[in-house]
Amino acid sequence: MVIVLYFGITQEITGKVTEKIEAGNTANLHTKILERYPGMRSVSFRIALNGKLITGERDLESEDKIAILPPFAGG
Repeated sequence: MVIVLYFGITQEITGKVTEKIEAGNTANLHTKILERYPGMRSVSFRIALNGKLITGERDLESEDKIAILPPFAGG
């Protein structure tokens, strides 16, 4: 299981700060999040794996930390 951390609007939609999800890779994780929380379909979010933003599919190991990051603006 991976540890999923939600931030900003994703935290509001899921009603969670963190949870554990069984997922072998980031594509599977993405699918599971959208199935559990249909409201997430309206949010364009990025995934950080163990503190680093990623693109594309990655394999996940037990206890990896996944941050679900909504769009944000600097200022």
